[in-house]
Amino acid sequence: MMQKVFFRQFASTCPIRNGKQPRFLQTIKEAAKPALKSSQPISRPFGYVKPVHLNPPKKLSFSGIKDDLFSEDSKERRQKKLDHDIKHSPFYESKSFTNTGGKIFTPPVSFFKRDKSMYFPDCTGSTVEGNTTSLYQCFQNHVNIVRVFSTMSGEKCTESYFDVDGQKYLKEGYNEFKSKHPYCQIVDINVPESWIKHLMVNLSKGSIKKILPAERRSSYFVIPESVFSFDARKKLMCDNRPSGYIYLVDPQGRLRWATSGNATDDERKLFWKCINGLEKEYVSLSS
Repeated sequence: MMQKVFFRQFASTCPIRNGKQPRFLQTIKEAAKPALKSSQPISRPFGYVKPVHLNPPKKLSFSGIKDDLFSEDSKERRQKKLDHDIKHSPFYESKSFTNTGGKIFTPPVSFFKRDKSMYFPDCTGSTVEGNTTSLYQCFQNHVNIVRVFSTMSGEKCTESYFDVDGQKYLKEGYNEFKSKHPYCQIVDINVPESWIKHLMVNLSKGSIKKILPAERRSSYFVIPESVFSFDARKKLMCDNRPSGYIYLVDPQGRLRWATSGNATDDERKLFWKCINGLEKEYVSLSS
């Protein structure tokens, strides 16, 4: 007796909703992106559209903790961080740094107009003096030269902009810097790349304090990556940790100019030219 054989057709549907790819495919796509091959030129303002505080104080409550852990926004934020961490492997960042000479982006030809500029983020952090304050409180009444770095290589990149006419403005030449630029201050944002390194930097605050001019200690911040997160670094285009970054920020927190990597002679001249221009603007607005 012959038996009938039935073949079951398998559904050919793909779990794509609303035309979107499954989340894991987006992660794989991010991980497959090659390292940077050349610097990205900056020609227009970037940053935040309006002032943003990265770690505003929160009232502790069960519902708030639950939302932080289990809400859809929190899940999506954790997934985006995973995507970022997978893409920004040590190999990817090191290769990008090597390919670009640390120059992740090249600076604009002049500082951005005040009314067109976007914003540097605010956050509350501790300084090497042991005080806790916000960046925006620190920014007030100054043209701010903001250095952002996570590694020794990044810190050395930013130092190259401050070697002027044989003077090292960050250290022994600081008084000369202040005499020439009385309306400026240097703000350091050290963002250690892991909690272990953050612990080590905190333990080294005393040593850091000793090598800094006394006037700079209240504006040297150590901020954890959990606060100065991948989202903030992406908006500020400083998410390659081996490199270092400098931002010129006005008293209201507007990001007016930026650069990355080691300074060329032309970029160093442009940097100080922009500082002079922003100081003149500050004086004119204050009078």
